[in-house]
Amino acid sequence: MAAGQKSRLITESVPVNINQPFFNLNQAWIAKGCVCAWNTFYCNRYIQPKGGHYDDYVGGVGVFTNKTIMEWLPLADKDMEAYNRKYRTGATPRNKIKKGRRLTANA
Repeated sequence: MAAGQKSRLITESVPVNINQPFFNLNQAWIAKGCVCAWNTFYCNRYIQPKGGHYDDYVGGVGVFTNKTIMEWLPLADKDMEAYNRKYRTGATPRNKIKKGRRLTANA
């Protein structure tokens, strides 16, 4: 099975409602819009909610609360350093994370 097919199967099999009380890691990725590959998201704690540290466990599965997800959803890569520092996650960026920079016009 190709990587693209695996990602599509993951997103189709997990229902996500933005008002649900808990989100597992896969649902958080779907809620964010699946903007990166699942393997990138799963392996890189730096871009996960609270650096991959779950708020609690439900049925033995790590979950994040709705409040955590709502705070994390609008964050871009450039915001993740301050976010991880706020929660003291210890997560560090990989070299591939682009923090973005403003383009300036050269007139």
